Amino acid sequence: MKLKYILCLALGCSLNQQINAQIQVGSATQAKGPGKISAEEMTKFKQSTTYFVLQEKDYAQEDLFREAIAKAWTITPFKIIKPQEMSNLDENKSSFFFFGGFVTVRQGRSTVTYHPHLSYDLFMFATNKKGKAEQNMLGKILLHLDGESYRYVARYANGNNKHFSEKVIPFLYREAEMQNWTPQMLSGYLKVINDGLSSGTLRSVFEEYTDQEGIKALQNQTLYIPNYVNTKFNMFTGAEKETEVEEGEEQSAYTFSNKYLDAKDIAQTAGGQNKAYAYLSYIKSSTDKFVSVFDGQSGKLLYTAYTPVSYNFKSKDLKRIAAKVK
Repeated sequence: MKLKYILCLALGCSLNQQINAQIQVGSATQAKGPGKISAEEMTKFKQSTTYFVLQEKDYAQEDLFREAIAKAWTITPFKIIKPQEMSNLDENKSSFFFFGGFVTVRQGRSTVTYHPHLSYDLFMFATNKKGKAEQNMLGKILLHLDGESYRYVARYANGNNKHFSEKVIPFLYREAEMQNWTPQMLSGYLKVINDGLSSGTLRSVFEEYTDQEGIKALQNQTLYIPNYVNTKFNMFTGAEKETEVEEGEEQSAYTFSNKYLDAKDIAQTAGGQNKAYAYLSYIKSSTDKFVSVFDGQSGKLLYTAYTPVSYNFKSKDLKRIAAKVK
């Protein structure tokens, strides 16, 4: 299979798709639910090797990503590869995590708006009844791009699927700044998919979830919050601006121990203290907001909430978490 074709196919960007998940476990590409995975597909997947393609700049710290993936991914053997290696693999024995995405369309009375959603997709290649190659989706992780990267992507979300695919996929791999993309965060997301596929438990974005026992442990733990939550997005211009944490507002919103750090520093700083801790993940995918909390040591998902038509992280997101911790 030609690399160019793989790049185009990896972006499943049907223009009438619905958003499916912050972390999806299932085959859906157009429905709101997670989508079923047949017993035959699951057997084929479990007999495959899963190949992870990282961003180009990530290969300088490939060992860290390998360690993070190994911590969460047990359902299949895995390897980290580069895109050009995909064309040399046996499609029938290979599954892939690769950058992708889709575009949703909103039809107004006199306007049509296109909303891109970027993701890290788990899939296998298959041949349909017409003899054409297609993806069998198994899972999906939504990505939170910075303002400049998102504006680049939005430029090509104009109804031309092929153009969008050819421009966006290489950009995601080579240049895009993805705020929720660190070895630690990837490991937490992967654990949700790994455990879901292992147990046959599907999930979609609309299933808000709280681990009641796990979240209450934060009464005596520190919640680490990535600094990028303080970057505010203007819904009209697409511009972003940095804001400072208001200490009074922060304390009233979340009265338990918390600390703001760069996302890339959380694992080393918090993990080095040999104490139990949790970290927050915030994803803005177009106009959809997802806020989750993960156990810092096990990577287990403790809490996740979804807010539609929301552009920024707010103090009330912390209040919702605090209400669960009490």
